[in-house]
This record gives sequence, structure tokens and C-alpha cells, in this order.
Amino acid sequence: MQFKTLKILSYGSSAVLIAMMMAASVIEKLRGAETAQALIYHHPVFFALWAIAAVSGLALLVRQAGFKRPATLAMHAAFVLILVGALVTHLSGQSGSIHLRKGEPSATVELEDGSSLELPFSLELKDFRIEYDPGTRHVADYISELSDATISMNHILKRDGYRFYQADYDEDLQGSILAVSHDPWGVGITYTGYLLLALSMIGFFFERESAYRQTLRALRPNRESGRSRKGWTAVLCVVGAGLLVAWLLGAFPKGHLMPVLRSPMLYIHVIPMMVCYSVFSLLALTGIVGLCLREKASERLALIARSVLLPAVFLLALGTFLGAVWANISWGNYWAWDPKETWALVTLLIYSFALQSDSLPVMRQSRFFHLYCILAFVAVLITYFGVNLFLGGVHSYA
Repeated sequence: MQFKTLKILSYGSSAVLIAMMMAASVIEKLRGAETAQALIYHHPVFFALWAIAAVSGLALLVRQAGFKRPATLAMHAAFVLILVGALVTHLSGQSGSIHLRKGEPSATVELEDGSSLELPFSLELKDFRIEYDPGTRHVADYISELSDATISMNHILKRDGYRFYQADYDEDLQGSILAVSHDPWGVGITYTGYLLLALSMIGFFFERESAYRQTLRALRPNRESGRSRKGWTAVLCVVGAGLLVAWLLGAFPKGHLMPVLRSPMLYIHVIPMMVCYSVFSLLALTGIVGLCLREKASERLALIARSVLLPAVFLLALGTFLGAVWANISWGNYWAWDPKETWALVTLLIYSFALQSDSLPVMRQSRFFHLYCILAFVAVLITYFGVNLFLGGVHSYA
């Protein structure tokens, strides 16, 4: 297939996916999650576009660099594997809920499609209780004591390929509702993709012909530009540190935490996200400055910006997929197309375009790059603030 055709397929399908996900988040707000899933998230066209984007993107990379950049190839292969895992989950995974009353064994799971499933074993609720922070009425945890196990928030039960999560309870405290997930293949494939992605991102920084190493080499030309670069770098470090502190101060909930947030995953997931958001804030500011500078100064500033953009995008990918792991631990579903999840993915795709200077020559133009970083930051603002204020969802507390 011709190089130009692969570019159109890869970047065109990615752009359409971004637009569809944006639209879906609005549809979910106006018409509900089921409508958004039916019209977009579970539509065959949406699946086909992901397949086109993944396969054409990998083919485009092979066409450009062959197998001279193994870490980059592995990174793209990881995304393909993650998408395959998601497809397997969609096609073969089962999810639903089981309602338990004290002293009444049950093996019947009500599936999301309205049908029922009989487990190969039964569960019996011995007790359900709500724990509070000492001296307050702030809920610390919801706990279901079964005949042979304990289930609480962030503490699940695994049995014979089924996973059980604390989901709800009866108002009289005599019953508990557990979410049930059965996905023996999809989660394993997806997690393998996550691991491959993490390893390939680390290897990317050591890959001799990577775009990152090329950018670093371009930052070492001569003494005069070296002095200018050091000055800009010092300013960016100071401003970046201030932005990071500001993002971190606003990132973590104040006061008593809701039960689902009482997990070490809160910090493991949030800190990478806040670091990358602070870098994106910095790049938006440098973009404004870069548009006001003369051409040579603007180009030097763009080189410095590119050198920190790629690590920031990697941190965004890491934080997003760590959030998926946390969701799987707490809710039994690593991806549910909640508006916060959707916009995190939209942000990741938008910033990934800025890294494609080999395929998109316009990204090599310093002023266009600065302008793109300014406009891309709008996605960060919507992800962090706009979703909470307008779109809602299960992450609206974050």
C-alpha cells in the first residue's frame, strides 16, 4: 500500500475517532450512557475505525523505518494488543450482578443484557456492614462478609474465573449487591498489552534512531544557541515546577476520602497524570511565547518543548492505563467509556499527533507546533475541569 494512503488511513481514522468520542461524551450527557453506547461506542463503524487506525499505523511505521526501531514498533504493537484485548472482552466477557440476602445462598447472576447466569457455586451472605471514620459519619468502607470470604471496596473475591466486587447494598443492611465479571481472556490480553507498552516506552528512550534521540541531538549545535537553550531551560524548569505544585495541590480530594479512593492506586494513578498536565500547561505557555519570538528563537524553544513533550505523553499513557487497572480492581471493568476516561484518551490521541513529525512535516514548523500545543491544551482543560462541571460520570469527583 502506498505511503500516502497509509497516512490518510492512519491519521484520518484517528481524527474521526477523536471527533466521535467527543460527540459520544455529549450524547451520554444529553441522552444517557445506553444511547451513547448504541450510537457510537458499540457501533461496528467505531470498531472498524480502531482496527484501521491500529493496523495502518503499524504498517506506516514499518514502511518508514522497517525494523530499525524495535522499541517504537513494540509500542505500536502494544496498542494493537490492547485493542485486541478490548475486542475479546466485548465479545466474550460477561458482567452482571448478584443480589445476596443474609442466610440465603444464591448462585444466580443477572447479566447486563437482561438474561441470567447460574454460577458453578453458590455464595451466602453472613453479614453486611458499613464502617465509618472514627468519631464521624463519613463512610470508610462497605463490607460484605460471606461464608468463606470478605469483599469490600478495593478488595475483591476471585473464584473459578469469576470476580466479585462490592457494588451496592439494601437499605435495611440485610442484603448486599455484588458486581460480577467473567472475562478469562480479555483481561489477560489487555494487561499483556499494558506491560509491553510500559517496557517499550522505557526502551524508546534508548533507541538510537528514535524521534526523542534526534531531538536531543538537535539541541546540541553551537555555543551561542547553547547559551540561549540553557536560559530557556532554566526558565521552563522554574515555571514547570510551579505548575506541577499547582496541579498536585488541586489533584487530591480534601478531607475524608470516599471508600473507592482509599487505595494506593490513587497516588500511583494521579501523580503521572498531574506531572503530564503540568508539562502540557507549560507547553501551552511556551507556545504563546514561541509565537511572539523571532523565527530562530521560536525554533530553539520548539526543540526544547519537543524534548519534554514525548515524556509527558508517555506519562499520560501510563497514568491512563494505570487508571484502567485501578478501575478493574475496584469496579470489575477496566474501561467503561466514562466521560473522564474518554477525554483522557482523546487528550492522549491529540498530543500523539504532535509527536509524528516524521509523517506530518507540518509538525516540524516551529510556529505551527507552538500553536498546536496551545490548542491541544483545551483537551486537558476539558478532561480535568469540563468533565466535572458539565459531563459528569463516575469520575466526577476527580
